[in-house]
Amino acid sequence: MPPYLSAHSASTYDRRSFATLVQRIREEFDEAPGLEIDVNDGARFWALDPFMCELVLTRLHDLKFLVRTAAGRYRRSSTV
Repeated sequence: MPPYLSAHSASTYDRRSFATLVQRIREEFDEAPGLEIDVNDGARFWALDPFMCELVLTRLHDLKFLVRTAAGRYRRSSTV
């Protein structure tokens, strides 16, 4: 089982696994440009624990790939 699918703390995830996970979720947003999701729905959708899902979505937000709405949902940035 890939490490990003386990329920362990973020300290068990190595950088390569995290980068792979970020890329995988970025591709999900590329394939579905209208996708708008919050942390809890994303955790269920991608079979992640909510903490890891928030880390990934925050990383994509920091990269300016995603924007966070006032309601706490993430969607693709219109500048991408």
